[in-house]
Amino acid sequence: MRKYEYKIENIKAYGVTSLVLTKEHEKKFNVLGADGWELVSLKSLNNPRNLIAVFKREIIED
Repeated sequence: MRKYEYKIENIKAYGVTSLVLTKEHEKKFNVLGADGWELVSLKSLNNPRNLIAVFKREIIED
């Protein structure tokens, strides 16, 4: 059976009338992707500029 671990990141979006993610966000996501993390959810809660990103990656057991 596959096992996963999860990582939660708080993301601050920018913009006045719409949410904007920057190249810095993209770089961070690419670093996480290179480490095996897959973005599975990106949601705003009460404040639309505060996003919660949930990543997962498979745990490889020896």
